[in-house]
Parts: sequence; C-alpha cells; structure tokens
Amino acid sequence: MTTTVEKTPELNTALPEQIESELNLIWEAHRAVGLEGYMCLYTNTEQVPFRAKEAGIKLWFNQEETANAAAEVVKKYNDGRLPNSPLLLNPIVHEKLEDGTYKPLGSAIAWCTSLCLGINSLNDESTNRIWESGFFASPFHRGIDERSGLKVVAICDEILPVTEDGKTVTGCRELYDLADVACDQYWHAYLLSGIAYLTNNGLFLHPDVRKVFTDQALVSTESRQAFVKDSSIRVQNLIDAAYCWNAYERHHSLYIKFGPNPETVETNLKFFNLVARDVQLFDATGPMRKDAEAMMEFLVPGLIPCGAVTLLAAGGGTGKSSLAHQLGILSSIDYEPGEEAPKWLGQRVAIEKCKGVNIYFAGEDGPAIINARANIMDPEGRARRLMFQRTDFGAGVTFAKHMERLHKIPNISILIIDPARKYLGGDENDPNIASDFFSALEEFAVAKNTAVLVVHHIQKGANPKSMVEITDMLRGAEAFADRPRVIIGMLRDGAYTIAGLAKNSIPPSIGMVTEERVFARDAKRLSLVWLPGHEGVRNANLSEEELQKIAEESKQAGR
Repeated sequence: MTTTVEKTPELNTALPEQIESELNLIWEAHRAVGLEGYMCLYTNTEQVPFRAKEAGIKLWFNQEETANAAAEVVKKYNDGRLPNSPLLLNPIVHEKLEDGTYKPLGSAIAWCTSLCLGINSLNDESTNRIWESGFFASPFHRGIDERSGLKVVAICDEILPVTEDGKTVTGCRELYDLADVACDQYWHAYLLSGIAYLTNNGLFLHPDVRKVFTDQALVSTESRQAFVKDSSIRVQNLIDAAYCWNAYERHHSLYIKFGPNPETVETNLKFFNLVARDVQLFDATGPMRKDAEAMMEFLVPGLIPCGAVTLLAAGGGTGKSSLAHQLGILSSIDYEPGEEAPKWLGQRVAIEKCKGVNIYFAGEDGPAIINARANIMDPEGRARRLMFQRTDFGAGVTFAKHMERLHKIPNISILIIDPARKYLGGDENDPNIASDFFSALEEFAVAKNTAVLVVHHIQKGANPKSMVEITDMLRGAEAFADRPRVIIGMLRDGAYTIAGLAKNSIPPSIGMVTEERVFARDAKRLSLVWLPGHEGVRNANLSEEELQKIAEESKQAGR
C-alpha cells in the first residue's frame, strides 16, 4: 500500500515535535550534500521481525511535508497502545519518477540498529568505541533494561551510494560491525526515537533523539546546519574504522590503542603476535601498555605521592594527629584565584589537585577534640570538603568493606587513617591482618589516584635520634615498614621537632625531600614553623661560599 502524505491535524504532544526534529536533522544532512527528493516511512509486508497492525504501509514525503509525516507517525502509533503500526524510516533519498515510482539516489547518513537479543546486555565498550570513532550512539530500552542495544548514526560529507540489496548505504554495515552487537535481522532498519517497536524479541524503544545528538542540534534550522557541518565525516573514515576493528579481531583493547589507521595494521598485528595474541599480556607490554603515559603525581611534592600509601610515624605526643589534620584542612579549602598555596612541612600543597571530598578517619580523637583543633587551624571554616569518619561503619561492615563503599565518591584527593591500629580489625602484629589492611588501602589509592596517609606509632619507649632509626622502631608486623611507598618520620629534639623521610621508594630524581628538617612548634596555632636557612636543616653541609664567609669572619675575630 503506497500513499502520499495527507494533511493531518497537528497533535499537541511532544512526540510529533521530537519526530519532526529528528527528520529535519536528517533532511539537513541530505541538503548539505545536495540531496533532494523523498524519504519513506513504512511497515514491513510481513510480521517479521517487526509487528504492525497494518502491514505494507509506504508513506513517501519530501522535506516540506515533514511536519505532516511526523503527525502521521504519531497517528499510526496510537499513543503506544496495541495494536498499532509503528512506522520505520528509510533514510535513503529517492527521486519521484513520472510513472509514480521512486528511484533511490543515496543518503548523507549511515545508520544501524544493534539490538541485544535474549539475555544479552550492552557493554560500555561498544558505546565508547562508536563515540571515539566520531560517530553517534545511544542505548535502546527494553522494559526496565535501559541498555538493550544501540542506535547508531554517522553524518557524512558526501552522498553514500545505495548497497546492492537496496536497504542500506555504504557505511551502514561498517557501523554494525563497530557496534559488535549481533542482530542480523534488525541492523539495517532505522527506528525513530520516541517510538516503541514490537519485535520478535520484545518491545524496543529509543526514548529521546537528544540522547543521540545534542539539544542544540535540534532547535532551529541554523543549529541543525551548524551541527551537520561540525559533525560530518568522510565515509572513508568509517570504512577504515570497520576494517581496523575486524583486522584486530574485534579486540577493543587493540582497536583503542592502535586506532583506525589501516596502514599500521600489519605492523601492529606483528607486535600482538609476539605476546601469543593474549590481550592481557599485550596490555602489560611495551610503550602501548595500559597506563603507559601515567606519571608520578604528588599532593605534597617531595613528600606525599598520589596513588600510593604514605606512613606518618612517630612516638606519642609529637603532634602526628595535628599534622595529619592540618594537611586534611589545607587540602579541603577552595582557594581564590591567585591565592598562594599553603605549605606543609615546608613543601607547597598542590592545591590544583585538591578538588574533591577528602576523608579523615579519626579513630582516637572524638568530635570535641576534632572541632577544637579545626577551630584553631581553620578559624574561618573554609575547609568545607573534609569528611570525618569514626570507627563504626554499621553492623557487620568491616573497614575493608567500607573502603569499597567509598569508591563511589568520584574524587578523593587525600584519605587519612589516624591511627592505623584502630582500623586493622585485629592484632597489629599479625602479618596477615596488616597485609590485608595495606592491600585495601593500596587498591583504593591506585584506583582513585588518592594520596593515602596512615598515622602510626613507633614502639613504646623508643627514642630515635634520626629518621633512619624510625623504620626499625615501628610497632606491628613488618608490613608497616615494607608496604608504604614513603614513610615520614617525626621526633622531638629539645624545643624542636625534626621531620623527614625515614623511607622513600620513589626515585630521588623526581624531587623527593632528602634532608631532615627542623621545625619550631607553634602551640597557639598547632603548627610547625620551619626554621630558616641552615638552622632549618639538621646536619646541613655548608656551601663553599658559606665556608669561605665563616673563615673570613673567624680571621677578623682573630681566631
């Protein structure tokens, strides 16, 4: 049954507007490459694979008739109530001949419909691969499952020729290959957004065309023209992408790493063969390995690395908790543009990396002490992103389990554990308990690129004289010395506090602090003040110029 568009009363609903917007965008893509004529809305002549109350509908319309065509779609849809006749779109532009038949000319868009059949579900790789390649994709819904397939569209800067079967154009099959969701009986069809289609495999709906494109792409003729101009790609890009995807045997890891460049496929596959075609081994090998571009980052350069565990170790009464709390506060302030970054143990805090929520596990100090300390260190209350946690995480919830819950927080600059023994879940001398504790912290630090600072005690009665002695005096199992990437030590020396690195597993060339620093204690502000010059560095070696100056002063004094 072939018909032309008849005038249909405008329906006061959002659905015809959405359909009209989608059709207008497709018409704009056609117009940009010089295509004019008719597109077709239709139902199949058989009830396979799409079901319809009226089989064999063909509704031809040109660009001027788009609004009426959209209204007709809504009319046949019957507000989604069954039985109805959801109309499919043939995006190929046709020329209307004198005898009333239609001759296909081509299309400015390539498309595919990739539906997940049975119990299959959409994976993120399919969507990411389409978008990374410069095409558009958005999931279909089926019932409560909102990831039941992909609606995929590519806008091209040239007329795409019709394939031999007359159902699609060059580029459609390539998109289907890239989506990698097997549904051979559906992929060639174009399903309009906002319409639920009853199929042999259930009811599929793509809810909103704005999920495929952008809001701004649909609002006006000018916006559609700009969007089509900015989004158009060469069809050869699509062909190359599909070729590389298949050449790499549809391994997402290989495709993303090597990209859609056909000229490098042979060389890249040789490298893949060297690791026995094992994707996991490939991901861990050579300059193309996973995270190969990752570089060491610091929350406090020279002292506190991101993505690693740092131990802050000292005896009782040295100010460990105050120092840790201070770092939590400094990392949780939203600084004004141009405001100077604060310093911690003499090093600048990388405030540009402190954008998320920070967490302080206070296992010994109660709210009264925490609040009193905060009022002194942060009297204006600027540290609004510092979250305090105690030791009760709910019935049956262990510290490790609670750490898993914290993974949902998108950005955590620093996580402070004060002290370690309150969160171990057992004897600190038990190597298995200590190992499990650090494993949970290391996994979190690496996954979130978070600086983790663990406050820990040295043995009771220990009296270290230098940083190197602190590592041997740590309480608990050997894991406390072995597992942290960095150990910062503190000790008292009369009226002064000495701080420095007791252990450092980071290359010195990165700029780690190497000296033991001398600080005066400011009890009023609960802070440490780094002494200037050589007084601030314990056992500092004098420069040649300074030695010469001392020699001259001694000579003048007659010594």
